[in-house]
Amino acid sequence: MRNVLRVCAIAVAVAIAAGCKDYPDSEISESSSGDSVRTFFVSHTKVDCVGVAPMKCLQIRESRDADWTLFYSQIEGFDYEEGYDYELRVSLEEVENPPADASSIRYELVELVSKTPN
Repeated sequence: MRNVLRVCAIAVAVAIAAGCKDYPDSEISESSSGDSVRTFFVSHTKVDCVGVAPMKCLQIRESRDADWTLFYSQIEGFDYEEGYDYELRVSLEEVENPPADASSIRYELVELVSKTPN
């Protein structure tokens, strides 16, 4: 029984790690407060994805011509409404000692640049 639980825990950890995207420091710009700020383009639809459990994920990209990637976290202060494409400025802050099932980056809305019906 212990081995089954151990295998399940490892499988969940691998699934979470595989779904996480690292953001190289070279692509992050510094804001006046010292936080990192990025531009995110958010798709008009959420898609099925699997984190710790099945859920719906935002689709984001960091330039208009990039491929969509799944976004498993939340952006604090961002009120997503399906049917609209968004351009956002988002601050990224590294979280010290995050829980095992949580992101090591905290995302917070800095500016809603545009909200366009699709």
